[in-house]
Amino acid sequence: MREKVEHKQSVLESDKIRFSDYGIENRDRDQTFVQYEPTENIPQFDNFERLLEGQRFSHTTYTEPPKPEFQAIRIRDADNDQMAIAFLNYSRRQIMGRTSRTRMLVGSEKHRKVDDSLISIPDRVDSIYYDGMMYIFDQSRFEKVFDYLAEYERCADDVLDRIEETDIPFHDFDMFKDAVYGNNRVLRLMYKVHERGVYEDMDLDDATYIRDNFDTDVKFEENGDGEMSIKMDDKRDVWAVLRFFNDDHLDSPLTNEQYISLSKQDAG
Repeated sequence: MREKVEHKQSVLESDKIRFSDYGIENRDRDQTFVQYEPTENIPQFDNFERLLEGQRFSHTTYTEPPKPEFQAIRIRDADNDQMAIAFLNYSRRQIMGRTSRTRMLVGSEKHRKVDDSLISIPDRVDSIYYDGMMYIFDQSRFEKVFDYLAEYERCADDVLDRIEETDIPFHDFDMFKDAVYGNNRVLRLMYKVHERGVYEDMDLDDATYIRDNFDTDVKFEENGDGEMSIKMDDKRDVWAVLRFFNDDHLDSPLTNEQYISLSKQDAG
């Protein structure tokens, strides 16, 4: 594993691989590249400062509760004191058990009886910290190590509270909330909505404009009070609703056409 970390660090320093800013939307991109993110932008990174300072975490075994949440390999250069830390997401599948078949698979021609479960260390690196920057090789496992889901849920709380305070009513706001919290992909999109912040100023006039000018999947109907409200037939409609609150409906000043843009770049 040490060789794996050193190889990754060498490749990073020699610019032999493609890089991209970290973004939650990158999970859906087909290209292969390494993402990078300053550690000050990682929500839970303060909890890992002890690793940078050479301190130890309280530890546990792999087979007794509480289960490990991550694995880290720390390498320090004796000459210049520079340090790299490799992070790996822990999986219970690393516990290989004590069966005869397992002992045969991992052993050589000679076999020795073992009383404890065998632990495998994956031949991979999910992310590497080096010089104030995190380099991300596997986005999903990286987000698990640094508990991004908790940050997504916190942002979702803020967005939902603000939307509930607007004058845009829902036929069934509880269905909308259940759809958000019940799907991690939706929670990741809610993080983007929160970062963009456009939802804070939306009102009924905006909803009326979208309904009248765009061929949109968002369903608007009048409720019992004669007000236009957002209607979801089922939880799958949450994607269309979030496209509205994420300001994905755009006007072209050249053609006067209306578009839905899922990947926007600020031209300001």
